Amino acid sequence: MNWPEVKAGRKEARQKMLAARSAMTMAVREDLSRRLIDALRSVLKERPEPVSFYWPIKAEPDLKPLMRELDEAGVDVCLPVCIKLGEPLTFRRWTKGAKMERGFWDIPVPADSTEMQPKTLIAPIVGFDGAGYRLGYGGGFFDRTLAKLGAEAAAIGIGFSMFRLATIHPQPHDIPMAVIVTETGLLARETARASEVCYLDEADDAYAGFATEHEIAAVLAGLRDAVPPERQPLIDYALWQLGVEAAPDRSASSLEALLPRVRNDTLHATLKALRATLASA
Repeated sequence: MNWPEVKAGRKEARQKMLAARSAMTMAVREDLSRRLIDALRSVLKERPEPVSFYWPIKAEPDLKPLMRELDEAGVDVCLPVCIKLGEPLTFRRWTKGAKMERGFWDIPVPADSTEMQPKTLIAPIVGFDGAGYRLGYGGGFFDRTLAKLGAEAAAIGIGFSMFRLATIHPQPHDIPMAVIVTETGLLARETARASEVCYLDEADDAYAGFATEHEIAAVLAGLRDAVPPERQPLIDYALWQLGVEAAPDRSASSLEALLPRVRNDTLHATLKALRATLASA
């Protein structure tokens, strides 16, 4: 794919993911964030400080409880600050109760302008792929910052497992994360496997007892009109993940019955988030 095609594909993916993330209820996002914090806590035990976090916007995972926990434990914590568009981020120390001010895009930043250089950089991600590449907001801030800090500042990507992509089609300017952490734990890097025999995971979905993409799409299309408009982006995102069209089947099995038959882990995470959102709305 050429760069214009990649750029257009990333824009579409970003829009679908951001809409789906915002469509989850706060209760669902809080639960996912708590689980993510549990996974991240053990990762940070092996990482050097200072640790740079981020102030959550646009329904990002909320790591502020872990920031407070680490600050109380004496760990140096800092937050990124945008000084100028198109330039790498700088960082300011953050402590519990620190005075904050509004920075670019009204994102809160520490008012004390004393800079601190992190040795561990936590980067929020919109989407990601199995090779550890991050899909962000498209501004390039973290890529420029990582290029400036170099290999010494290992980057940890933070996001929800439902936003994993097959690939972001990485370009020369893209820098992979040292590790990606979701609510399910650390990302398992993809490895190729060749086989001369037929494994169950290589069999046709229907043969293996799983729902086909068209079956899943039909159920979701049938559910869409019954879902509140503010939650419909979750269904739209699931349909986008499937990449197929199907006529609505309102007589098909329920979402609860469908879930055990969904083979793809990423799609399964999306449908679980949909189920939890509808239950908590």
